[in-house]
Amino acid sequence: MTWGPYIAMYLFFAGAGAGAFLAAVTAEIYSKEGFKPLIRAGYLISGPLVAFGTPWLLLDLGMGLRQPWRLIGLLNNPGSVMTLGTVVLSLFMPVAFLFAIMELNWRWPLGFINRAVAWISGYRNVLLYAGTSLAFATAIYTGMLIGVVRGVPLWNTSILPALFFISALSSGLAAAVVFAVVFPMEERRLMAEHFFYLNQVHSLMVVVELIFVFSWLFIMAGLSVSSGQSVSLLLTGNLAIWFWFGVVFLGIVDPLIIYVWEVILGRPLVGYAMIISDTSVLAGGFSLRWLVLAAAVPPMLY
Repeated sequence: MTWGPYIAMYLFFAGAGAGAFLAAVTAEIYSKEGFKPLIRAGYLISGPLVAFGTPWLLLDLGMGLRQPWRLIGLLNNPGSVMTLGTVVLSLFMPVAFLFAIMELNWRWPLGFINRAVAWISGYRNVLLYAGTSLAFATAIYTGMLIGVVRGVPLWNTSILPALFFISALSSGLAAAVVFAVVFPMEERRLMAEHFFYLNQVHSLMVVVELIFVFSWLFIMAGLSVSSGQSVSLLLTGNLAIWFWFGVVFLGIVDPLIIYVWEVILGRPLVGYAMIISDTSVLAGGFSLRWLVLAAAVPPMLY
């Protein structure tokens, strides 16, 4: 395995943070009042999620903890995807945290902080455009980082950034929903009614992710000997139980059953059902990234 669970954590939290921000932006455009809990949750958690993912990259690099000054080397190659991603994340995190501060709307004990927040709020629309662009770039970057690695046939495909992007949107939306339910800003019954149609949209995203997952596996199965071995590891080999349970059941089947059941009943889900379905999506999102890394088989040399 080329990269381990540390990088999986890094990719997952970066993607989920970007997805949470995009979920908040989309909800704000669609219905600012109807999805106010989701908007608040998305803006509050996007920055912390990305920030929490960054130390995992440092742990994987090793020298990032022992000799942190060497991290400047990440910026030495402008043509590298990791360099571009580092720049994007470095710009996205402060913008995301600014939105969290604006969303909290606290009265700070120091007057100059309140004046600074008020001044920043005047440029909210500009920051919204910048944050949305950076969130898109961050979500795509999590797939491109490994998609450009030519030494691993399973990764070196243009479908992987698209798959990770869809998964980031789904994971970010799920994280925002869980936060909104656990820390409600309105009666949970009203929030569930607002989220009724949102869950149907999320079920469509899960189906799209399912199509991308198996399209990727189908393409990789016949691309080369090494990529075929990777697919076998996932479908029938040592990683199969984690793939079928973690990615397929937790990430796709379980939330779909709950969302479809909601439609059959014709009424919104209760709070605990929303937490179960969306926590399941999060578990599936992490499992996907870890297994993509764990199934890496280098090319055969003849």
